[in-house]
Amino acid sequence: MRDKQEILEKFYELRDVKLKERKKLFLSQTPRNCLYNTRLRVKDNGNVGFCQNPIVLGALRARVFVCNEDDTACHCQAYHCKNTDEFIERDFAEILASPARCGHEYPKLAVLIWCLQDVRGAHGRAERFWSSVASVFKSVIRLIYFRWW
Repeated sequence: MRDKQEILEKFYELRDVKLKERKKLFLSQTPRNCLYNTRLRVKDNGNVGFCQNPIVLGALRARVFVCNEDDTACHCQAYHCKNTDEFIERDFAEILASPARCGHEYPKLAVLIWCLQDVRGAHGRAERFWSSVASVFKSVIRLIYFRWW
């Protein structure tokens, strides 16, 4: 079995890789990351992205502008990303804190977290046992010498 330090190093390595991938996905210049893009269901076409930026709509003198392709978003001068580094890191930490979400989205990280908790839990159980034994003896001594306060 691997020791705790090896598992911890692998966890940090994999966590950094997954966080970097998540940042790349959520900070890329795509329609789904644009603050002004609204996805609406269109009959027979599924969900389509529409630009709601007043600057773009005013420049085109149009009421509707379809921004559904990555290429369109890449060339947009008024693009504004709705995600920030802090938001992505906070969301990633929330995913790792929830066992169900972590297991669904990042199963390898979930297994490493489980292994680390198991290693830490074995050490913690022994400490909890000895602290409970000590508290029992303290209460017995307090009863013998009438030290209830």
